[in-house]
Amino acid sequence: MKIKIQAFSSSEVDALVNLSQQTFLESHGHSAKSEDIQNYIENHFTTNLLSQALKDPKIHFKKILVEDELAGYSKLILDVPHPQTPLQPIAKFERLYLLKDYYGLGLGKKLLNHSIEIAQSNHQKGLWLFVWTENTKALKFYHKNNFKIIGQHNFKISANHSNPNYVMLKII
Repeated sequence: MKIKIQAFSSSEVDALVNLSQQTFLESHGHSAKSEDIQNYIENHFTTNLLSQALKDPKIHFKKILVEDELAGYSKLILDVPHPQTPLQPIAKFERLYLLKDYYGLGLGKKLLNHSIEIAQSNHQKGLWLFVWTENTKALKFYHKNNFKIIGQHNFKISANHSNPNYVMLKII
């Protein structure tokens, strides 16, 4: 199986928008009312927002391809402190999403390790992230990869709905 990890180029913003929307729906679509989820997607995974993010040198969007087919992506943001840890400089590991058809192939671990390499080469001392408390698959993955729960956060989906999240930290 041929696996590649590459940066998204600015010309691939439409693919990033579609992948972001689809993977968010697959992983969180059942976590709130459909109109709240749709509103979140329409406000957070837009061509304009993702185009701007792709231009930011602190933000690293990486795609993972299996046999040249897009299977998932990650988003790492350098130098984002978190109030629940004094560790600095530190990166926010904001997204790690795979299409459901690619679960169980070890792709998440490959994307995580790639992001750790980027963080280390940029002198970050750790990664922090939010993970939904009901996402048992993600929680198991992050615990297995030495992330520790350091706090809680209400992740706002809409004006009417928030999902409880853990704040997790990995020292690198």
